[in-house]
Amino acid sequence: MNIKKTKDIDMELNIDLLLQQGISAHQAGKLQEAERCYKNILQTQSTHPHANHNLGALYVSINKSETALNLFKTALQVNPNIELFWISYINVLINERLFTEAKQALKKAKRKGANKNKLNDLNQYLISQVNRSSPPQSDIDRLTNYYQDGNYDDAETLAKSITEQFPKYPFGWKVLGAVFKQTGRLIESLAPSQKCVQLEPKDAEAQNNLGMTLQELDRLDEAEARSRQAIELKPDYAKAHNNLGVTLQKIGKLDEAEACYKQAITLKSEYAEAHYNLANTLQELEKLDDAEANYTQAIALKPDYDKAHNNLGATLQ
Repeated sequence: MNIKKTKDIDMELNIDLLLQQGISAHQAGKLQEAERCYKNILQTQSTHPHANHNLGALYVSINKSETALNLFKTALQVNPNIELFWISYINVLINERLFTEAKQALKKAKRKGANKNKLNDLNQYLISQVNRSSPPQSDIDRLTNYYQDGNYDDAETLAKSITEQFPKYPFGWKVLGAVFKQTGRLIESLAPSQKCVQLEPKDAEAQNNLGMTLQELDRLDEAEARSRQAIELKPDYAKAHNNLGVTLQKIGKLDEAEACYKQAITLKSEYAEAHYNLANTLQELEKLDDAEANYTQAIALKPDYDKAHNNLGATLQ
């Protein structure tokens, strides 16, 4: 027998053995051992369809769907006639909300003769996911964590994805507007903030966020209306009272602004920014002793409050 043919046969036998070992380990829940077997096969034969598919299925089970998709694609490129490859691939596309690709894959699977009933079930699953009105809770939690941790690049990417897939879900628009504002893109923040309020007009926080954006854009009458709406929805919303005070102060309604800041402090006594804003208004009203007291209180609550230190100095002078 030809030596090369003998080596090829030995290699094939070794690959078959590794594949069976991998499948057995996989079925037994020994994922690290199964992964090692599949990867050993792919080191020798990178396009082995079953090793690619099985490793992809393993990665799906540990939430590495992006890597799994590439493995499924390789398996299908090598052997597009295996029904299981298509089903695994389409399932992940749907779960990752890659709906256009899923529809295309369903058509290709049908042409390759995949079971019609199974494809119909997948198509119904696809339709149900397309019609979902809100994203998975895991995405909402991730978006919240990204924003709270100051990871604005990832928050923006995920918020945009959510608004594209779930355009009627207000939270995605709310976070997108907040991210734009936090990253200095004030004009860009206006549209998503308005969209959020349009979708959820009874969200006091969304009304207040829009009011703050309008205020910074010097659209003061609109800003005042939004802040008042936020307070009407949530009378104990200290931040909205403070924000309304800032708008009224800019308009020149100093007495009303003073009342707003005092209400914010009544609701939240440790509110350093409200003490600072109240002090500014009192200074303008030439109530310098009261201004001094509130600057001092703002600094006590927030010792690194540079503006309060500076304005306290000016007041004392």
